Amino acid sequence: MHSETNEKMADSRDMIGAHDAMRREFDALPSLISGVPAGDTQGTAFVADHVLMMIDFLHAHHTSEDDHVWPRLRERCPDDVGPLIETMDQQHTFIDSELQALAAGGRGWRDSADVSDREAVAAVAERLLPPLHEHLTLEEESILPLIDRHLTEREWKATVEASLGKVRFSQRLLMLGMALYGADEEQAQLLRAAVPAVVWHAGRPIGTRLYRTHRERLASASRDSGR
Repeated sequence: MHSETNEKMADSRDMIGAHDAMRREFDALPSLISGVPAGDTQGTAFVADHVLMMIDFLHAHHTSEDDHVWPRLRERCPDDVGPLIETMDQQHTFIDSELQALAAGGRGWRDSADVSDREAVAAVAERLLPPLHEHLTLEEESILPLIDRHLTEREWKATVEASLGKVRFSQRLLMLGMALYGADEEQAQLLRAAVPAVVWHAGRPIGTRLYRTHRERLASASRDSGR
């Protein structure tokens, strides 16, 4: 247990809402990519930029955990987390290599709008899904309970803020709208507690609107988006 017992402990359930948004968006990528007509440079650019943005979001999420969560858990509950964090690190490394391949492919496809580049990117996006789902599930089942026992609320909020701080402000609002999409009121309030007040008050109405428009543009760019 963290020594500062007078401090309120973390409630990391907001992570599940963020994970649900990641699952939904990454699950949609293969068909979204494949649905863009070959030679449609405008549609290709928009969907490719969406892919690159999702990579940035996931990378921000993972590097914030690497910097802010793993060191504290290693220090405070070493017996519980040694092999577990080693597994997390291995999964992060593997997923990061897949994200790099997806980003390189996405940039090439954006430049060419070519059908072979499109299908190559869709294949990498498909290949990423099983390890990503495995990682997110393990984190929810095994890491979140440890976060709630060993990190304070203040430390957890700093982790969330660090993740948000790695993306541009306009994308933070879109990111929040993405997390709120389909969230029930309990999940929405967990997000509200996790993010800075200024981000929430601007983010809920503006982010919701931005994300709705973003989804509509993706659907119009991809005939098989299934979104």
